[in-house]
Amino acid sequence: MSQPKRPAVVFAGLIIQNDDGAVLFMRRESTGFADGMWSLPGGRVDHGELLVEAAAREAGEELGLHVRVQDLRTAHVLNKISDDGTPVVGWYFHTRTWTGTPENREPHLCSELGWIQPHAMDPHTESTDHNAVEAWMSGHTAGWI
Repeated sequence: MSQPKRPAVVFAGLIIQNDDGAVLFMRRESTGFADGMWSLPGGRVDHGELLVEAAAREAGEELGLHVRVQDLRTAHVLNKISDDGTPVVGWYFHTRTWTGTPENREPHLCSELGWIQPHAMDPHTESTDHNAVEAWMSGHTAGWI
């Protein structure tokens, strides 16, 4: 008897960058997912890359920031099933340490950047990122949807 096909799992590394209590968000544009909504910097893990490395790399690609892997700490881990049935693991990292000034390096995918207070997140914030920030603020490091 043959084994059922196992689905590919999407792994994403994301960063909660905190500066004086505010968190850096990006407004998504023309990505095909949550367009027009605020989301955290981050993205999918590349082949041969650790989640923490993906989060640091994405900070450079999306924001022009240099974030050292050793300065990232786990803030929250989220597991969910996407609309098409694919398992997704979002690993959220927190940092207060980086070099550079945040700038929108992907204007074709992001319409603006914004420092947003966690207790006053815009209702147009992508739901998993919204939940992750709320969980991080309350000390909950794991969850699922």
